[in-house]
Amino acid sequence: MSPRYQPITIYERTVHTLFGTFCILALVYCVVLLLLVFSVIERKQNTLASRDLTSKLSGLEVSYANQVASINDAVLLAHNFARVDGTTFAVRKDPIASYTVLYAR
Repeated sequence: MSPRYQPITIYERTVHTLFGTFCILALVYCVVLLLLVFSVIERKQNTLASRDLTSKLSGLEVSYANQVASINDAVLLAHNFARVDGTTFAVRKDPIASYTVLYAR
């Protein structure tokens, strides 16, 4: 007996198509899920890096404020700066600057 060709019925073809579609969709779902997990991990790392940089920036701002606060007449004279009294300086006014920004005390 030789094996005879048995045609696949529409029902079997539909089941195979559905099974193949299910496998492809399962693979797509796994890829999307992995991308989502890695995206969350990367975002968490970026948040931690941002906090670290904010902390360093805060430290630099405090250091800068301390250095600016330590400037006095003796420090300026040590660096050969001279006080100029009784002179008038020109102030360039930006179009967006107002009187209160430039002259209010």
